[in-house]
Amino acid sequence: MLKGIYTSAMGMKVLEKRQEVSANNLANVNTVGYKKDTVTAQAFPEMLVRRLEDPSLPDKRPVVGPLTMGVQLNEIVTDHSKGVHSKTGDPTKIALMGEGYFTVNTPQGERYTRNGEFNINPDGLLVTSDGYPVQGQGGSIYIMEGDFSVDEQGRIFSSGKEVDRLKIVKFSQPLIKEGSSLFQGEEPEDVETPQVAQGFREESNVNTIEEMVNMITIMRSYESNLKVIQTHDSTLNKAVNEIGRL
Repeated sequence: MLKGIYTSAMGMKVLEKRQEVSANNLANVNTVGYKKDTVTAQAFPEMLVRRLEDPSLPDKRPVVGPLTMGVQLNEIVTDHSKGVHSKTGDPTKIALMGEGYFTVNTPQGERYTRNGEFNINPDGLLVTSDGYPVQGQGGSIYIMEGDFSVDEQGRIFSSGKEVDRLKIVKFSQPLIKEGSSLFQGEEPEDVETPQVAQGFREESNVNTIEEMVNMITIMRSYESNLKVIQTHDSTLNKAVNEIGRL
């Protein structure tokens, strides 16, 4: 009975984390460039149970069989699939239609994002919505007064002159998420033929209906595990307080 309680409790712990991650996905459904997370679980290693203190077999420990201990949290995986692209008409809003990530400079070093909601600050610096400088091949990008445009290869033009080219990179190793739309990665490689669209933005890749269905499923599973614990608790209560009197 105690094993049943422990198994259900571990399952509830994993479900609680799944609910937290799903709720965070829903909270960022309108965050530009957000990539949803998914919780993966794995089973505890099976244990081989043997019978002890068997009077008929004093020198042996017969095998009873394998014993499973439920599930445990494995890892949180980020889905890097592209979101829907929407037209904004704002020239400072830029989207990546193909692979890769924009490079931005933060106090913690270079970070990477699909969020192209850029602005030009009073100093003429191209920055993210959080104020981080967007990086080009020559470093931070300064826009001179006049027209501002970006072509499909990520080349930036101001007043008809090429200023720089957006530093768009890709990775062979998994990225680590920081915040809502920033990622940390090692050994970035330049994307040779980027596909850039000016006046567009990439929406979150969260499917609202799918996440709501996930949350309902998680809630029902959580309630089922809770009922199992309550049943085991009731059985233990009878075993201790009623059967123990006989």
